[in-house]
Amino acid sequence: MNGFLRKSAAVGLILGLLIAGAANAQEDYVLGRGDRISIEVVGEKDLNTEVQISPQGTITFWVLGDLQVAGKSLGSFKNELTNILAEKYLQKPVVKIEVKDYHSKEVVIQGAVMKPGNYYLTTNWTTILRLISEAGGAATNIGTKAYIMRSYLSPDQQPALGESQVREQANRIEVDLKKLLQQGDITEDKPVYGGDFVFIASTESEELSKNFVWVEGAVRSPGKINYQPGLTALAACIQAGDFSDFAAPNKATITRIGPDGKRMVIKVKLKKVRKGKIPDVPLQPGDRVTVPESIF
Repeated sequence: MNGFLRKSAAVGLILGLLIAGAANAQEDYVLGRGDRISIEVVGEKDLNTEVQISPQGTITFWVLGDLQVAGKSLGSFKNELTNILAEKYLQKPVVKIEVKDYHSKEVVIQGAVMKPGNYYLTTNWTTILRLISEAGGAATNIGTKAYIMRSYLSPDQQPALGESQVREQANRIEVDLKKLLQQGDITEDKPVYGGDFVFIASTESEELSKNFVWVEGAVRSPGKINYQPGLTALAACIQAGDFSDFAAPNKATITRIGPDGKRMVIKVKLKKVRKGKIPDVPLQPGDRVTVPESIF
């Protein structure tokens, strides 16, 4: 009987730690544009609401008007809102905030996985192994390499990491899938953040940089585009579904790795290109076209 009680206590402790860990993970989640959150002020039904964070990173709440939310963790915003209400309006308010729809940290995974497509992170970051698992696992023709294409992240997308989780700054990160999947080398389980494009090479596409260009950011279908001679920046964006409603095409960039291995960034004003005011820019295999979002 005592053994049963000890086992029950141990199971209860483990479950408690898991629940606490999940709660802490949501408290640490950095809110971003597009996330939908619910706000409950206990005992004040008129203040309870569910709202989506705007493209400007704000929400409108009660008489407080517009509040800046994007870039703040759920826990810090909850404390901030609690303090504002306590200072001016309520005595000892109890505020509860929950993310109802995660929509700010989008990751694209393509290539040799069972369910390629777009996924939204429910945490500040994930790993390539977890992402492969979420995408249905590896396909039978998986190659030996994966590539993480990383663009600049705005402040509201940047997770607050501890010193032991230093973020990689490289724009093109290579993963050795043979070491990761066959040898269990967890050092190859690289972090993946919202905005990343992940390509899992197949046995047919190991020479990735010779076959594709990438289009990312504020286009409707970000991803890789088959390279053909004569392909231009605007043409690649059109193939990627054209610009989204909040795109800033005149701030687009082309990232290119030169013959010497050095990275160069080419600025291109695609809105002016479309109007015929300036010539389009020819692309090279391996180029990455980034169309940022406008903050207005």
